[in-house]
Amino acid sequence: MIGIQHIRTYTPGTPVSIHNLPEKTTLDESELAYFTSCGINTIYDAGAMTSYDLARGASEKLLQETGTEASSIDLIIYVQSRTPEQFISSEATRLQYDIKANNALSFAIANLGCADSSMALKLARDFLVANRKANHVLICYGNKLISRYRFRNPVTIMGDGGVAALIGRTTEHKITDVLLQTNGRYWDLFKLEYQHKTPEQYKETCSDVRRYGFELALESKNRFREINDSLLERNAMAKEQVNHFMLQNISARAYEYYESAFDIRISPICAMNLGLYGHLGAGDIFLNYQTGVESGIFRKGDKVVIMNNSPVAAWSSVLMEV
Repeated sequence: MIGIQHIRTYTPGTPVSIHNLPEKTTLDESELAYFTSCGINTIYDAGAMTSYDLARGASEKLLQETGTEASSIDLIIYVQSRTPEQFISSEATRLQYDIKANNALSFAIANLGCADSSMALKLARDFLVANRKANHVLICYGNKLISRYRFRNPVTIMGDGGVAALIGRTTEHKITDVLLQTNGRYWDLFKLEYQHKTPEQYKETCSDVRRYGFELALESKNRFREINDSLLERNAMAKEQVNHFMLQNISARAYEYYESAFDIRISPICAMNLGLYGHLGAGDIFLNYQTGVESGIFRKGDKVVIMNNSPVAAWSSVLMEV
C-alpha cells in the first residue's frame, strides 16, 4: 500500500494580526468587509526568507525528526511557488543538492495552484506503484509571496510557511484514490503582471470578480459533485461512510458554501488552521491532515476526502484511509 509516512510543517517568524497588515488601510469598503470576515486572524511572517527556504526548512525538519536518510529518497516532487526566486534556474534540483538526496530524481510542478499538492500525491502514488524498487517520494512546498500584498481579493489572505510530506509503502494514511479535473477557460482569471514593474508594484489581481463569485463558484460546485460522486462510486463507498471532509484553507465562506451545497461538514480543523495561519497555498491540505492526525480527531481506519481546488481552474479530491 502507498501512503503518507510523515508530514512536517515549517512556519518560522512571528504571527501577525491581519489588522496590523499595512495593506488594510488601502482597502475600499467592500474589500475591507471581506478582509475582516474571511475567518483569518493571524498569518506567519517569515521575513526575508524565500519560498525555497521554507520548502527546504520543512524538508530538513522532516528528515531530521523522522530519521529518514536523504539517500533513501527516490523522487522529489517540488511544488514550485507561483513567484520563484529566479527564472530559468531549477529550485527542484537545488533542493536535491542541498539536502543531499543524491539518489533521487527531482522535478517541479506548478500552474494548478492549490491543486498542485493533489497532483503531487497522485504522481507520487503512481511512481511508487510503477517502480517496485522505489520506496520514498518527498513532496515539498514553500508558500511565500514576492508581492507585499497578502490579500487576494476576494479569496483569502496569504501566510508564510513550508510543508514536506514523505510518501512511501505503508499501511497507514493510505492514498486510496485521487481524481482531478481542469478547465482552461479561467487560465488568467487571477494574475500578477510583472514586466516593466518593480517588486514593490507586484500585486495579484482578479480580472473579473463577478465571474469568480458566480460563474466559477457554480462550476466548482458542479465539478466537485461530479468528482466526489465518481470517487466514492469507484471505491464502493457512500457519502455517509466518509468520516471527515477537508478543504484547503481559503475562507470561512468557502467552508459554508460547500457544506450547504453538499450537505456535509467540513472538518473544524480547517477553520482552526485558517484562523491561525491564513492560506498556505498548496501546503494547506498537508497541514490540515497532519493536524487531524496529531489531534487524535482522525482515527485509525477513518476515511477522509480532501477537496482541493484553485481559481485557475482545477478541482481535485483525494480519498485517504487513516
